Amino acid sequence: TLKTAAIMAAADDYRDAFAVFDIDNDGVISASELKTMMTRLGNSLTDAEVRDIISEAGSSATNSITAVQFNKLMSAGARTGLEIDSEIEMKQAFSLFDRDGDGIISPKEMTKALSMFGITLSDRETELLIAEATLTSSDKRISFDVFKKVMSARI
Repeated sequence: TLKTAAIMAAADDYRDAFAVFDIDNDGVISASELKTMMTRLGNSLTDAEVRDIISEAGSSATNSITAVQFNKLMSAGARTGLEIDSEIEMKQAFSLFDRDGDGIISPKEMTKALSMFGITLSDRETELLIAEATLTSSDKRISFDVFKKVMSARI
């Protein structure tokens, strides 16, 4: 059913997000990994905020978050509307890529932004990624509107 497909897509999104946060790939997100990734995402946290998040996930004893706890934490945030307005959120995400603030993500900016998340692409791979996003091989840059459409698309 459609509901099952939506749940499975969310689970895949959470699994992918967990893998990005689990920098050392040990199966848990430590307090330092959480703080590092949130800072990379443009949302620096204090040590107290990190402890609160870990406590909310139910992991204060181990000072880390498991994949199951991460999924529950993400699901709870989505259900209770803790996410900020989606347009603002989208602009903040776009600004992580658009480092010079010109309203366009260049191939160089794409490569640099993805490397912050541990993703290394060749020039050709970056070119193909942008071509897929813009649906054309002639446009070598991504506008905010294209970024928003790609990020909002459900597979």
